[in-house]
Amino acid sequence: MTSKSKEIKDLIKTAQHYRSMARTFRSSVGVAFQMWDGKAFGGFNMETYGHKGLHAEEVGIVRALAEGYNGTDFRRMVEIFQDAGHNEIEIFPGCFTCWAAMWEWTHPYLEIIVADAEGNSKYSARLKDMVSPAPPVLIYPSNKIREIKPKINFVPKLPLNAELKKLASQDIEFDRYCKILRVKT
Repeated sequence: MTSKSKEIKDLIKTAQHYRSMARTFRSSVGVAFQMWDGKAFGGFNMETYGHKGLHAEEVGIVRALAEGYNGTDFRRMVEIFQDAGHNEIEIFPGCFTCWAAMWEWTHPYLEIIVADAEGNSKYSARLKDMVSPAPPVLIYPSNKIREIKPKINFVPKLPLNAELKKLASQDIEFDRYCKILRVKT
């Protein structure tokens, strides 16, 4: 087993663990985010009757942000989803709210791995390849707004990873995004 395979299997186990913690009446979702330094943050969904609830992706992102990680610090995410309306294993890569949160707080090259409740990896893709048309991060807030009014405390904790450096050199918008974030190189 390669190092990457072991990392992904461990991340799937983390997502399964967090899915078991879901506080829901309809669906159970667990996610695990891995940072470039290897640290992982999990999240689970919390459904409520009187509020939109909290989505697993949001919880995982907030946990990472609370530890000082931001933007390009995120390496990959594993997601496991199952609807309680039936017993079939379902593959579901997030909702619009979650996509918006990932675009806003991570980066377009985040690797997303979707696994089933049994722990089998079903597919993986980059965040930017899973959404069409162009990602909302380039539409609202615009990069112009980001340049004029950068978020407080949004500088990434880690230097830009070599893989992301190469991608930034090939993607003008991503390179601009990294410069706006003042990513340490």
